[in-house]
Amino acid sequence: MGRRVKNRSLVEETGVETVEIPKVNTNQRPTGQRGQLVYNKTTNTFQAYIGTGGSAGWFNISTAAGEKTITVDTFQGDGSTTVFGNGSGNTLDGSTAANLSVEPTDATDLQIFIGGVYQVPGTNYTYSGGAITFGSAPPANNGTDSAHIIAVIHNLHKLGE
Repeated sequence: MGRRVKNRSLVEETGVETVEIPKVNTNQRPTGQRGQLVYNKTTNTFQAYIGTGGSAGWFNISTAAGEKTITVDTFQGDGSTTVFGNGSGNTLDGSTAANLSVEPTDATDLQIFIGGVYQVPGTNYTYSGGAITFGSAPPANNGTDSAHIIAVIHNLHKLGE
């Protein structure tokens, strides 16, 4: 927080501010430091430098030719329900039972937030057979904030394909 992007640019036609990712060929990539991003013109992919020691290197984080779909399901807590999915729990509007729109491969294929707070797999929740089970029930709607909103983000494993 509090850091500014140094290579941002303004698109004149739309007035939208964007971030310019360096475009390089495979043989032009820098030696690499964790967190660096490039667009590889040789492979038409966005790449990030990830890892340390012998496992460090440039890894694809997207392909320009293929779309990756990230799915978000939203549910709401009621202060007593701990299981969401497979018909347990409620959707955000409370009109239907909660079901995951995509079958995750495992708990690490999910990012879950309750009221904007990240939930740690294995610590705050477990996943099995289409259902998410929280260690304690997400709070009920108090009418003043969004602490009761459960956001489940799926298909994260596809980002590296």
